Amino acid sequence: MEWSATDQFGNLYEGISDAQSFEDLHPHLTSLIERLHERVGDAFGITVDVGYCEIVGPDPENVAYVMRVAWLEGQDKGEVHARISEMAEEICGEKGIDGVTVGMG
Repeated sequence: MEWSATDQFGNLYEGISDAQSFEDLHPHLTSLIERLHERVGDAFGITVDVGYCEIVGPDPENVAYVMRVAWLEGQDKGEVHARISEMAEEICGEKGIDGVTVGMG
């Protein structure tokens, strides 16, 4: 997953995911979680917005990373939330990261 700064200050980074399934999304979500953890430590949030085809963090009011996932368009919001929550829990468990929440935008 490649991340690009959208401004000269490094306040907001954008990544484009080419995932076409939840399995494809796993390494991209891992990259997002690693980046967020590096930036803010433990206890951050990931917000999934199916309507905008985005996964953002660390907080919907203070976004530092935006991952665009075109494949999310038209997906069932409940299933997306459940699957991404499961993946995030698994990734965080493997990486020893605590306090991560997944919300819907």
